Amino acid sequence: MDWRADALTERQIYRLLVNTVLPRPIALVSTRSAEGVVNTAPFSFFNVMGSEPPIVALGLEGDANAADGLKDTTRNILATREFVVNLVDKALAEAMSVCGVSFPSDQPEHVHAGLDTVPSLQVAAPRIARSPVQFECRLHTTLAIGPQRHVVIGEIVHLHCRDDILTDRGHIDIDALDPIGRIHGTDWYLDMKSRFQSTKYTLDAWTARPKEKEPLP
Repeated sequence: MDWRADALTERQIYRLLVNTVLPRPIALVSTRSAEGVVNTAPFSFFNVMGSEPPIVALGLEGDANAADGLKDTTRNILATREFVVNLVDKALAEAMSVCGVSFPSDQPEHVHAGLDTVPSLQVAAPRIARSPVQFECRLHTTLAIGPQRHVVIGEIVHLHCRDDILTDRGHIDIDALDPIGRIHGTDWYLDMKSRFQSTKYTLDAWTARPKEKEPLP
């Protein structure tokens, strides 16, 4: 089965994408409006895009119920050029879902979710205290990709990792981090309980690998 993209509705394309490109990491993005109101919202159209400079990208959809068609997160980033990406572990899953509720703009989601914030060190937007990893970001580039839809590219200017997820060598202990990823449907996620390792070859290693014997005729 195949489709021309321009023959599908936006909703059909959305369902195909979110049910095939998975699992997707979740950014619980905290921002502060120009008036000082904190907003916190989860996004799974998110990933890191490079390390020099350290870059993250967010895909931000519009809000048909807003006068300007923008989500609070988008509006705040465009106004202040700052945001924080708070990564989500399994312990944060329920609170993350609460932050996805469409509360009025003057009602901070983290309060409804029972989450405390702590000040950031280089940006005005606060961090979520319970998040195991937090990236303070400044806006690098904004791409308008459709009616009220944007791809936001941010440069990480400060990184925070909870002490208990670091090994003695300063590496991340993935099991202690316990991240979750978004999968199919509206409320399905997965954790790190099932994972496997696949060999990453160099050209020399690939060339020198043991060859399978040809079956006898």
